[in-house]
Amino acid sequence: MKHLMKPSLGGAAILLSLSVLSACGPEVSSSGSADNSGLEGRIASLEKQLASQGEKSIKQDEKIAVLEKKLEELNSKVTAVNEVGGNGSAASGNNGSAGKGDGIRITFAQYEKLEVGMTYDEVKEIIGGEGEALSEAENTVVYSYKGAGDTGANAILAFQGGKLLTKAQSGLN
Repeated sequence: MKHLMKPSLGGAAILLSLSVLSACGPEVSSSGSADNSGLEGRIASLEKQLASQGEKSIKQDEKIAVLEKKLEELNSKVTAVNEVGGNGSAASGNNGSAGKGDGIRITFAQYEKLEVGMTYDEVKEIIGGEGEALSEAENTVVYSYKGAGDTGANAILAFQGGKLLTKAQSGLN
C-alpha cells in the first residue's frame, strides 16, 4: 500500500505545482506560445515616453545654448564699455549716488535752468550738490531737494538712464 500512495502523492504534487505556475505565469494560448501583447504595448508606450523626453531635452539644450550666447554677447559689451570708461547707452547712464544727499538747497533760479534731457552731472553742477534719493528702481532714481524759500519748499527731480526725465517744485524762491 505504501507503494500505491507514493505515485498518487507524486501526481497530486505535480498537479498542484502546475496550477500554481499557471496562476502566476502568463497565459498560454492554444498554440502553446505566451501572450506578450500586453507587455509589448507597455514597452511601446515607454519607448514613446523616452523618445518624447529626448526631444524635450534636445530643445532645452538648444534654448540653453541660445541664452548662453546672448549672455556672452552682453558680457563682451559690458567689458567693452568698462574698458572705454564710458556709460554705454543713455539707458545705462549715471543716475547719481542714490544716497541721502548733501543737504544742498535749490533755488527757483537754479530750478528754472534745469531742462528735461540734461545729464545727472549737468544737473548736479547747476544745483551744486546731490539731493536725497526717494525712490530707486530699474535704472530710475527720484531725488528730493530741499528748497530755498517758504517752509516745506522743495524740488523733485527724476532721472532715467542718467538723464533728467521730469521735474517738479513747490514754494521755491
